[in-house]
Amino acid sequence: MFSKLSFVLSLLSALFVASSVSAKDARTFDIVVGGDAGLVYTPPVVYPDVGDTLRFWFRAKNHSVTQSSFNKPCTKLKGGFDSGFNPVSPDQKDDFPYFDVKVKNKKPIWVHCEQVGHCPAGMVFAANPDLEGKKTFANFLAKAKALASISPPAPQPTAAHGYSAKFRRNISDDEEEDAEE
Repeated sequence: MFSKLSFVLSLLSALFVASSVSAKDARTFDIVVGGDAGLVYTPPVVYPDVGDTLRFWFRAKNHSVTQSSFNKPCTKLKGGFDSGFNPVSPDQKDDFPYFDVKVKNKKPIWVHCEQVGHCPAGMVFAANPDLEGKKTFANFLAKAKALASISPPAPQPTAAHGYSAKFRRNISDDEEEDAEE
């Protein structure tokens, strides 16, 4: 019995030391959102390990850090993280807001800015994308920028209010409804 107890205590001790070391060795990656560099995340790509933190620092304008997917770079991922909008004055020089994301696994993390027009302008970010193959940062960026050429239909005049617009529901891609303004 003593040897089993000793083994269990040694195992628990080793696990505690391992978790302490991994927490101590965890890194924080600083990513600037917007600012002087324009509609970009700087750097646009990082390769963190499990337990590391992605710290997104908001700069001038009004940006978000919104998780998306490789196939839909400018669409909020259901169940994904979202910082919400963080407006920052161009005159602000310090005390910038930030948003942290803890890296839970080595799978790619795809991010975009939800502000109208920012994602199709190339305001996207990736953590742990493939270095080569299909799911690279370059391909993700190209998918986002390709959306800039897709524009919504122009509003059509109506007799009652002057304009109408069509909206797609998230429930079904096949369902459309008319909404009058």
